Amino acid sequence: MLHRFSSPEDGVSGHDPATVRAILARLRKEDYDLISLQDMFYRLRGGEPLRRAVAFTIDDGYFDHGLIAGPIFAEFDCPVTIFVVTGFLDGKGWLWWDRTQYICEQTLKSQLTVRIGEEQRLFKLDSKVARQRATLEINLWCQDASHADRSACLADLAKDAEVELPPKPPRRFGPVSWDEARQLEKRGVSFAPHTVTHPVLSSTSDEHARFEISESWKRVSDELASPVPIFCYPHGRRRDFGAREMEEVHRIGLWGAVRGYPGRLHPSDFRRPPKICAVPRFPFSDNLTDILQCVSGLETAKARLRGALN
Repeated sequence: MLHRFSSPEDGVSGHDPATVRAILARLRKEDYDLISLQDMFYRLRGGEPLRRAVAFTIDDGYFDHGLIAGPIFAEFDCPVTIFVVTGFLDGKGWLWWDRTQYICEQTLKSQLTVRIGEEQRLFKLDSKVARQRATLEINLWCQDASHADRSACLADLAKDAEVELPPKPPRRFGPVSWDEARQLEKRGVSFAPHTVTHPVLSSTSDEHARFEISESWKRVSDELASPVPIFCYPHGRRRDFGAREMEEVHRIGLWGAVRGYPGRLHPSDFRRPPKICAVPRFPFSDNLTDILQCVSGLETAKARLRGALN
């Protein structure tokens, strides 16, 4: 599971492209089976073995996924699936945590009082480090709030900070376009749904959750030649989705879904709902040793000994 890729000229920090290349080269050298996510789910559904199989995914659909990641994975003939927030690609808004970052960076205020529900907190903004810390803390706080309280907070944040948000995100916060996605499909990159607006689904109403899941699948199906029928839960923690979301994924005919935290993956356990609607993922590390421990199963064994996996 990857997110952003470093592009210093665009002001983007993330995975180092050279490191990603080195890791893919090592996995190829050691004969790991680098397969597509759709192939992995096909094998899961059929109860087929997954020997030394590795599937890569990238979340959200930023421009650097096409500009940087796409060519790197193509260079190693390695499939990768990008989970896209369809409203983001449609140009209907920013990803909400980027709005927070932009506001904290741009405000002229040295401190800011932020309110979520009945609670308010004071954040210092008197240095670059303080602004970075405030961005992280506000976003984590928002992530655990109700959908209504989070929406209200974000709506008030720019006003209170006296920052005018551009209608479209600046380049470093921008999406890959649908046209670029279609070109990437021709190079072996695949795309799958990741909601319309990237809410915390468990904090939304039944109607809202259904819309986010079904409409995002409709949009990728409308725009792309070969959309992958696998869903990705935003944030993907245990608390961020549940039976309601898994049932909706199954109801609209998707093969299954992925979550955002690790776990044991025995094909026989994930052949059908509900488990195939919550397939675990490991975060990508820029450390080769960590990657090799992960793909070899050593990291899973260590976590199991710690009682950290289920």
